Amino acid sequence: MSSNETSEITPKSHVQFNRGYTPVMEVRDLGDGVHVFLGPVNLGAIVVEGKALFVDAGLDDGPARKLYRWAEENHLSPHAAVLTHAHADHFGGAFLWANRGLSLYASPLEGAMMEHPILEPIFLFAGATPPQELRAKFTLAKPCRIQPIEPGPLELGPFTVEVISLPGHAPAQIGVRFNHVLFCADALFPEEVLRKHPIPFCHDFDGALESLKVVEGAENLVPGHGPLLSGDGVRRACNAFRDQLQKIRDIVHRELHLPRTGEELVVRVAEKLGANFFGLADFCLAQTTIHAVLTSLSREGLAQAVVEGNRLLWRRR
Repeated sequence: MSSNETSEITPKSHVQFNRGYTPVMEVRDLGDGVHVFLGPVNLGAIVVEGKALFVDAGLDDGPARKLYRWAEENHLSPHAAVLTHAHADHFGGAFLWANRGLSLYASPLEGAMMEHPILEPIFLFAGATPPQELRAKFTLAKPCRIQPIEPGPLELGPFTVEVISLPGHAPAQIGVRFNHVLFCADALFPEEVLRKHPIPFCHDFDGALESLKVVEGAENLVPGHGPLLSGDGVRRACNAFRDQLQKIRDIVHRELHLPRTGEELVVRVAEKLGANFFGLADFCLAQTTIHAVLTSLSREGLAQAVVEGNRLLWRRR
């Protein structure tokens, strides 16, 4: 599909199915053996020589079970799965596939977190033992054994895909390119997602911007959440996401006209962007993004951390 065609990928065909599990997922055939399962988390299946290679597994065994059943009903043999990063909504269902004998692949660091998923809530709770609120399925998945892969060409049986390094949202997030389609995971949040979640999770702010440069060169894009994109739609979505990240950075920098704690900055950014937190996990996710921004500002010599009166404060340099 050329860059001057429609901004959303037009499927050859699509169906919706549920079969007793939630949520309903829409299956789209993008051609050349690429199938996308649209839902709260977009999942993929690449088909070659009667075999299926899955991309990501969803939050729990519901979506994972659907993909497996879809393959069987289409007389395909599930072969393996590539998992983009160690957030529970992307690999939470992978244990089901592992129990059925599928090999699971991920980058070494993300794979280590998938094998020890308690690291995600520990990560979110500043390294401390996480409270029960951070041990729900949205932040604590079931463990699964991972085989490590590195960026570059990857051959798995009849499949040859390209593994793309896309850090920023997660420390060692990867994308998967096959023919004309790039599964970019959470390297990009489309505008539809940003309207609901105006403070997107970010581990490394500068890394996220660098990965966005890679993503915006894609012809057809499958983000981890939101609609499929192609051509000019990819560039528009990347620009909107870049603008949102820059807006958050600008708000933080402006707010440092007075020394502030990290938590105060989270509140100030949320107020400016109309974000609402409904629990500990929401706040911790946003706080990680603000900390990533503070690291970016400190790298440029625009902010520094100081301890005054036993309080950790951030201020302009």
